[in-house]
Amino acid sequence: MNPEEITRFSAKSPSDLIDLYEQLFPLNRPTPIIRWAFRGQPKTYGSLAPSFQRVFGDRKSIGTALLIESKLIEAFRSHYTNLKERTFNMPQPAAIDSQYDMRCLSVMQHYGVPTRLLDWTSDFWTAVYFACAGDPDADAELWYYDRRVFHDQGRWLPGLETLNNIYPAPREPVILNRRDLSLIFELDPQLTPRMQTQLAHHTVSTTMFADHAQLIFDLFQSTPAIENGFNRIVIAKGCKEKTLKFLDEQGTTASSIFPDVEGLGRFLRWQLDSLLTTLL
Repeated sequence: MNPEEITRFSAKSPSDLIDLYEQLFPLNRPTPIIRWAFRGQPKTYGSLAPSFQRVFGDRKSIGTALLIESKLIEAFRSHYTNLKERTFNMPQPAAIDSQYDMRCLSVMQHYGVPTRLLDWTSDFWTAVYFACAGDPDADAELWYYDRRVFHDQGRWLPGLETLNNIYPAPREPVILNRRDLSLIFELDPQLTPRMQTQLAHHTVSTTMFADHAQLIFDLFQSTPAIENGFNRIVIAKGCKEKTLKFLDEQGTTASSIFPDVEGLGRFLRWQLDSLLTTLL
């Protein structure tokens, strides 16, 4: 897939983004808030790579990655169970026990551990904020897809339909080690306050080092009933500062997106790396 195939335009000003928002969420007719999923990236990477994938760089050993993933899950689960300062609104250890590896990965990602999960939000302006808040001297990108494509994901593999339920099934489908499959699906457990505030969910792939953009593109190619379901726009670097000022006036800021100090700290570390790259 060439990302230019699905790139609709380049936003030069906040008004371009407002126009897109009104196209996706028309004022004259109700549109379900979960219809669209958005992801903002501060540079035009042209791909969608989870953080765990980026850790490996060019050393893409699937067997090694699966082993490391399982060890991280095991270690996190053990320490989380004995965590004394876990806040009341975080999930109980039973919610991420050995029956729920993907839910465990979701909580791990909350604490900054790289995982194979890719974050999305159903809130357009939250994604725009993430696109504009870093790398001020680089163009950004905003990806979005029609979530209806995943509504029947249970027909691809029994049990996948349960992954979009807040209340879990007795166990998740055993799928993370299924190298014989090449699937992408949604995981929407809403386990943490940050996920709830950001209206966030994940896409997950059975292929450890897959580009989620390619997999989602292929999925829509095989679902012709949903037209124009996967799209990308570029946000010009000159648009970023103006957009952040607009968002600030609308109340979309780091403090509104990150409901806890830990989340804000993660964001500021990311912004520090971005500024160092830009300025030094």
